[in-house]
Amino acid sequence: MRLITRRHALLVAPALALPGIARGQGTDYPSRPIRFVIPGPAGSGVDIMTRALGEVVQRRTGAVFVVDNRAGAAGAIGARFAAGQPADGYTVFYGGPNFVILPVMNPAFAREIDVRTAFDPVTIAGSGPFVLVANPKVPAANIVEFIAWLRENPGTWNYATSGVGATVHLLCELFRLRIGSPPGTMVPYRGDSAAIQAVANGEAAWSIAVSGSTKPFADAGQVRALAVTGPARMAALPGVPTLKETGLAPGIETVAWLAYFVPAGTPAARTAWLQRTIAAAMHDPALKDRLDILGFEPVGSDPAALRETVARDLALWSRVVEEAKIPRD
Repeated sequence: MRLITRRHALLVAPALALPGIARGQGTDYPSRPIRFVIPGPAGSGVDIMTRALGEVVQRRTGAVFVVDNRAGAAGAIGARFAAGQPADGYTVFYGGPNFVILPVMNPAFAREIDVRTAFDPVTIAGSGPFVLVANPKVPAANIVEFIAWLRENPGTWNYATSGVGATVHLLCELFRLRIGSPPGTMVPYRGDSAAIQAVANGEAAWSIAVSGSTKPFADAGQVRALAVTGPARMAALPGVPTLKETGLAPGIETVAWLAYFVPAGTPAARTAWLQRTIAAAMHDPALKDRLDILGFEPVGSDPAALRETVARDLALWSRVVEEAKIPRD
């Protein structure tokens, strides 16, 4: 069963009146399509993942999900739209690390919307570490030699990111700050894959990105995977150490996360139904391949864990922007 788009919603909505559809306990929720707002374009990794998630939820519960792409302004357009929707459980907003970085990099947005209070957390659906990769011609066979090379060659190297103020940009700066390296030159590209391609081509010396973007290049020998940022090694890259293992980059156990929110004030029973439903769907075998492509594992956390993650990351990236003196909009 495929996930419908907005233009199909009215055609399938009557199906919700049929018997056998799982609803929230003691209520008729959901009695109409639930809209997933994605602050990015159709065809992106998050968009594909959310559509697959919606298909699984629809198959398991009968509830209809509509994907609504609201791309632009580094996610601000989608966030503003979702925050302004009724708090009735029929709007679910996707957010990841960039969602938390948005108010850090855009003070005007932060004055308009406080991401800690404008949305209620639902769940961290999945997460995965970032991978640090370097061009094979960089004279470093491992992460220890790479860190030494960065320190010993100030001002001579560059690194690729998916854009100014993106998660990859701030994460690369966090890494640089933690190892005590002088600044290099940041070169922005359109997305993680383009940034890693630049490393493979020799346009940039190194980068950090999610494993779904880096692993194909590493497997082909086009880049050298040197370390992962998570608390443990990845099963898909068992020979690649964590930064924590080196002891040379303290405080970096950052992971990418896929999360969902609802407008603040959404009834608790509806938020709980969404959390249970999304968490169960993320562990469905039908999503395994999608998660593997992104380099993620299913999580399905409770709302409290997501609330803590937002607060922690907001504080972290605010410090990084200040310490690295990254210009804000």
